[in-house]
Amino acid sequence: MSKLVSGKPTLLSPMTPMVLLVRTAAKLGRGKQALRFIVNNAMMPPDSKVFRGYTPTRADVFVATFPKSGTNWGMQICQQIAHRGAAEFDHIHEVVCWPEAPMPDLVKFDDPGPLKASPTGLRVIKTHLRAGVVPYTADAKYFTIIRDPKEVTVSSYLFLLGLMGIRHLVTPAQWVDWWCDESFLGGAWAEHTNGYWGMRDRPNVVVRSFNQVKADLGGTIDAVAELMGVDLSASERAAVGERGSFAYMKAHESQFGPPPIPLSRPDQAPQMIRRGAVGGSSELIDAEQRARIDEFSRAQLRKIGSDFPYDEMF
Repeated sequence: MSKLVSGKPTLLSPMTPMVLLVRTAAKLGRGKQALRFIVNNAMMPPDSKVFRGYTPTRADVFVATFPKSGTNWGMQICQQIAHRGAAEFDHIHEVVCWPEAPMPDLVKFDDPGPLKASPTGLRVIKTHLRAGVVPYTADAKYFTIIRDPKEVTVSSYLFLLGLMGIRHLVTPAQWVDWWCDESFLGGAWAEHTNGYWGMRDRPNVVVRSFNQVKADLGGTIDAVAELMGVDLSASERAAVGERGSFAYMKAHESQFGPPPIPLSRPDQAPQMIRRGAVGGSSELIDAEQRARIDEFSRAQLRKIGSDFPYDEMF
């Protein structure tokens, strides 16, 4: 795991073909098509084999978020609750598996280590897959954070395009064009949001908006601890709150950061814990572009029959 997080990227990295594909395509004006292929077939496939044949148990806590929507935040909250505020790791993916990820150095889905080390008998599982692809049982627990798509658009531009080394080839206006495509990230956001929003009334599911977590971290911790069946003492709850704060996670960026990127200098890697702000999309996109994302997102939700209260949330 340490190689993935802090070592030097090599041409043997499993990310190399994806990076090369996207960079070459972007230089030829086909960056959107290449990224869409990777997102739809590797990052968030509509059907995935990783969970086939697996029945989740009471030990499983799924952090099921759309990319750039507070995933590390959700993992940290759940991991710290599972360890009563005392979870220690050099990197989050030493202890939290990510079954669909292509990086082989992450802790494996079937590795018994995280479960054996857990004082509560719970393990955390990260996934970006849609609700219909993630196996559901009444015994397992599911936590999702839904973020304003305007903020996701900005965060994904800075992170994903930085990760692939093509941010200098794509303007924010072009990225908004790419986002507002039902076959790409904008459409996937609506599908992902609708799927987990539809599960919100189940007793083993907690759904929060990014804004709600930001405004009431303590209340979110209480709700997730109850979901997980963990009775925290006052000192344990305080420890989870401290370690789940933006300030703590920003100060421990290396524990959550992306792997070194093939063919890039380490100092070019995008920040994983960047701002953690609500309503900050204006830093990159203008009012007209924000309105376009709003209208596109509303239209996508209407198209799939979602009752997600978009205007109330965002």
